[in-house]
Amino acid sequence: MKTITCYTLFDITQTNVLNRSKPVGDNHKLWIVQRNSQANFDTILQCVSLRANPEILHYPHRVEDNTGNNPFGFLMEKQNIYYWKFDFKVQNNSVFNDSIDSLGFLTKDCHEIPMLTCGTESVDLPSFLDTTPELNNIYFMENV
Repeated sequence: MKTITCYTLFDITQTNVLNRSKPVGDNHKLWIVQRNSQANFDTILQCVSLRANPEILHYPHRVEDNTGNNPFGFLMEKQNIYYWKFDFKVQNNSVFNDSIDSLGFLTKDCHEIPMLTCGTESVDLPSFLDTTPELNNIYFMENV
């Protein structure tokens, strides 16, 4: 089994707000943020699920980075950002291996996938996942 951590600048908080119909009487702005962050998490899970059946070990949570030592291309060395991360495992250790990188197919599958901004992100983001070294807003790491 392989354990992988996903890091992203998009809000992927698991809120369990799955209803696409606006609720009556609730705080509409809060509902939109909760719906969009859940949709973002679901989108990344669907990308992972193209090749594997992920088992979530730790659900998404926000991490604050005040070190300026982060691997998000355009934010390298910028302090006071936050990002979201979650851990999952897959049964087949080589399922994402593209013969160049052990997570190469996963990275390629996530590139330019549309995402929703929630207004809770620490930086301005495009409306898609970017896995290029210069502009990455999502990346994956294997846990040893």
